[in-house]
Amino acid sequence: MRLGGIIHSARALWAMNVEYTIAYFAPKYLVKQIENFMTTLGNPELIYLGEVVTSPYIILINEAKEIGNQGYELLLRENIEIDYNELNLKKLEHYSDIIIISGNFDLKKVLKSLKRDCNINIDFANNINDFVAIEKEEIHFEKIFISTSSNYFLEYYGKGDFKIENFFQQFRSFTNKIILKENRGGSRAFDFVRNELISVTSQTQPIVHSVGVGDVYNAISVCKNRTVTFEESLNYASWVATEYALTTFPNDFKLMAERILKISAQQLVQTKGIQLPWENRKKVNIYIAAPDFDFVDTSEIDLLCENLSYHNFSPRRPVRENGQMSTDDTEIQKREFFNKDMQLLDECHIVIAVLLYNDPGTLIEIGVAAERKIPTFVYDPKNIAQNCMLTQIPNLVSSDLDEIISEVFSSASKV
Repeated sequence: MRLGGIIHSARALWAMNVEYTIAYFAPKYLVKQIENFMTTLGNPELIYLGEVVTSPYIILINEAKEIGNQGYELLLRENIEIDYNELNLKKLEHYSDIIIISGNFDLKKVLKSLKRDCNINIDFANNINDFVAIEKEEIHFEKIFISTSSNYFLEYYGKGDFKIENFFQQFRSFTNKIILKENRGGSRAFDFVRNELISVTSQTQPIVHSVGVGDVYNAISVCKNRTVTFEESLNYASWVATEYALTTFPNDFKLMAERILKISAQQLVQTKGIQLPWENRKKVNIYIAAPDFDFVDTSEIDLLCENLSYHNFSPRRPVRENGQMSTDDTEIQKREFFNKDMQLLDECHIVIAVLLYNDPGTLIEIGVAAERKIPTFVYDPKNIAQNCMLTQIPNLVSSDLDEIISEVFSSASKV
């Protein structure tokens, strides 16, 4: 039972053995279950801020590992109404440190219930369409978190010419710290008080799930920043969030989190992982070796390319770019197709072969790429790779698309 991002944050605080309070909105039919469930996470004080009506408040998730777009779909979201509990909203003024997980509630109403001098941390994940409107409320945030996979980022910043300096400066007037979480490529942050740019690596590897990982990152970084530097807190957050993605068993997560939190901050900072900024990924050309023909079901190829584009890489499809050869083409035309494909291969940093069947062209491209020392991965969704040449020559053969994407991040970070 997950109950949304607020529970993922709660798991992080529980794993840290931190005393905390949960203030939440929910349909009434969930309240008893929430109260029972929270006894397993340290039994925190619960403040019921309001009842969600005219919607079951259920989210469908298309892609749990975030290999590509997670495809969150909130049922009946356009019908959501909330009956606010004004007495409970007033209780929020007693707290000095708050993490807000944006949702379908009236954010301005919640902000007005807080003390003006408390440390407010917020994730611009969903339902925040205009930060200028928030700025007009004269709220100064301690930390703002934004993920490159959020609708907010993709709508306003994820397209076109992205410059991190310009992005950060837009938030200078109403936050002390801004953190850009770049999925498997690490994170970057700016501390306006110290005028300091910080880069933090990710510990990228194939995962079990990605749901709530960003919420865990937020909670760990906010709590640890009380006792360690901002940079150190982000490193702790990166490591603990990775552990959250590796299991769906809370007790296993808590055990691993406790172990990480015992490691010195300096050791974590010095243990590098993957750093691959959002804007740099567009320069990474990935050659898609596959039978990408009009007489073949290319849905597996399409999915791979959509996922690579989602992470801002540049998949290159030779058949789509250079055309499809016909058996009736002349020798000169065939040579032209070949030369164009080889030229495109030269422009690429990584090769991913999609093995739908033993297509001769795909198999030869694997060999050519490996000979040229280009990192070569074989995505084998049908598990047909048996020949030892095919399994041993590429850097990776896998039927798991998550494993392929993780290796792309690892290889691309070295380009």
